[in-house]
Amino acid sequence: MDVSPAEPQHRVTLDGEYDLTRKEEIAVLFAALDISEPVHVDLTNVTYMDSTVLHELAALRLRCDDITLAGPSDNIRRILHLTHLDKLFHITDPS
Repeated sequence: MDVSPAEPQHRVTLDGEYDLTRKEEIAVLFAALDISEPVHVDLTNVTYMDSTVLHELAALRLRCDDITLAGPSDNIRRILHLTHLDKLFHITDPS
């Protein structure tokens, strides 16, 4: 994961699996994001995401109107589509 909670950022790169065991980590990370600018979340290296992370993404979306989710795998895109979260975020291919 690429961002320091002590220093606000507007870009974050996630890596690996995200489930209930990482809830606090992702909540702290998203809370540290600078929402005065568009937020960019790179999901290229995320291999798994459960409803815990979807909830944190939705909570982040309540704070920030302009969020891009970059590079989600086909499985994560499917989850975003099934939960209709694909309508709340800009979703792009990896850059």
